Amino acid sequence: MMRDTIMTKDVPDQGVPCKAEVCAKALVDVLAQAVWETDARGIVVSDCPAWRRHTGQSLAELLERGWIAALHPDERRGVRRRWRAAVARGRNLDIEARLQTAGGGHRWSRLYIVPLRAGDDSIGRWVGISIDIMARKEAEQALRQSEARLQVLVGDLQHRVRNMAMVVRSVFSRTIRDERPIEDIAEHFRGRLDSLARTQVTLAQHQEGPVDLENLIRDELLGAGVQDGPLLSIGGPDVGLTPVQTELLALAFHELTTNALKYGALRVPGGRLEIVWSTNADGRRDRLLDFKWTEHGVPAIPVRPAYRGFGMDLIIDALPYRLGAETHVEFLGGGVHCSISLPLSEQYGAASAA
Repeated sequence: MMRDTIMTKDVPDQGVPCKAEVCAKALVDVLAQAVWETDARGIVVSDCPAWRRHTGQSLAELLERGWIAALHPDERRGVRRRWRAAVARGRNLDIEARLQTAGGGHRWSRLYIVPLRAGDDSIGRWVGISIDIMARKEAEQALRQSEARLQVLVGDLQHRVRNMAMVVRSVFSRTIRDERPIEDIAEHFRGRLDSLARTQVTLAQHQEGPVDLENLIRDELLGAGVQDGPLLSIGGPDVGLTPVQTELLALAFHELTTNALKYGALRVPGGRLEIVWSTNADGRRDRLLDFKWTEHGVPAIPVRPAYRGFGMDLIIDALPYRLGAETHVEFLGGGVHCSISLPLSEQYGAASAA
């Protein structure tokens, strides 16, 4: 880079440049993408081929203060003002602006303009160089975008942590109300925590998109050790779930799976579990999910159990309240029948209707 002020010794009348000036010009030619000169008043009075090659300006366009026209329109006024002030005060000018190129478009450049002074400290002329800084500007922009995304992610993480703390507190409070041995309470609580943990891993893997309904169901079944087979039927169209829907539905599927393993179709010989869903419009342009969990082959249950635990509270009360869902649970001959109907997000929705 050139020194802030270049001092030239007395130059012979023949106009032969001194050795220091020749070296300085050679260094500038290596570092800069374009070089130009003006007289002491800051006016271009001679040709600057390097500048014209880079900007595509003609000689007529460059002369006087025409070089400013090669700048991006948004930067011209500010550069012109600062350039006039620099000339008036005899000070260096160091600015960043978008400079047009001969091939079209603009590229960010650093414009560095310094006065060349004689031995008496008078300014003989000004020399300007332009250095391409497009790569640096693009890196800075990428960094700003990355920081913005990070702030969004941190905010989302804080929200999820607070929400998760509330969910865990609610699950714990409701679990310990059950009039069961402490070993059973601990087992249920561990299972629910495991389900919540799996859900958070799933959400972390889908930070910028929906969670697939079928994958969510299969994750809960696999978490309980339930494998695909002739006694398990799962099917429906692609459906994307929001984070809130994912958290609550995962807990509901966990409760249904646990009940089926302990008392229902996944426990008794010959039992069979059918999980199906479809999507449809309700006439209000809303996309709805119709989900059905149906157990077969379970010995007849004469009446609905008198005891209503966490799972029933979640499906009957929490899903309608939090998701706007309509839910229904029946204890029939053959096993549990559970239906859940809820509106899908317009952003995610369903890939296709059944």
